[in-house]
Amino acid sequence: MDRRSFLTQTSTVAGALVVAGQASAAAPQGANEGARTFRPPPKNFISLPAPSTKFEHVEQGVPDTQLTREATAVLREFSTPVLINHSIRVFFWADEMGRQTGQKYDREMLFCCAAFHDLGLIRRFSTADDRFEVDSANHLRQFLERHGVPNGRIQTAWDAVALHTTPGIAAYKPLEVELLYNGVALDSLGIGYHQFPASVREAVVARFPRTNFHQQVAKAFFDGFGYKPQTTVFTCNEDVCTHFIRGYQRTNFYDTVMNSPFPNS
Repeated sequence: MDRRSFLTQTSTVAGALVVAGQASAAAPQGANEGARTFRPPPKNFISLPAPSTKFEHVEQGVPDTQLTREATAVLREFSTPVLINHSIRVFFWADEMGRQTGQKYDREMLFCCAAFHDLGLIRRFSTADDRFEVDSANHLRQFLERHGVPNGRIQTAWDAVALHTTPGIAAYKPLEVELLYNGVALDSLGIGYHQFPASVREAVVARFPRTNFHQQVAKAFFDGFGYKPQTTVFTCNEDVCTHFIRGYQRTNFYDTVMNSPFPNS
């Protein structure tokens, strides 16, 4: 099955417009790894602590490398049970989707992205003014830079995590970005559930249960950004604030345009 047909089936949001065999879907090579500068994180950005080596054990089916072992350790030491299982499931969903495309993709980096994608929901890794997705992406970038990962791979990983809740863009990014987006969409929203191989779905959920997941993940979202609702404006996360915060007033994009301070000449 080619990339277009599989991702069209598994996601009505991200996969429908993908052109099979794009060069951006290549596995990690030397391309796009030249000099590239990144904007620095804010001054108050929290440094990512080194995780304990006792947590450095990857799950069966995850690529076993130094990067994935340490990413697993970060996830297991600093995240919460609901987000740990969610993140690991996201990897297995995304990995299966990638396998079905028949295209090459960076499984090591895909796992790191899955492990870090919700780290910004943990208060100690959350800044006051950035979206949680950006906090997560900045921590992943910091982690990868420490390991000397080339800039091209870092940029792909950053995009994957920063865009994992943003529809309409991932399908035009490198394949790893799209796979993470679709893996998150399947685990969080059930998009593509009936088209996903039942045998894989059942095996993964048996190993990494979804006990009361709907309620627990909603609370994890709100705990992660409910104290800074201004970062959710015009995003899907604002739906969570609307539910949990009494009297929350959504920002209306149309009204914002109409009320621009510029004179309507």
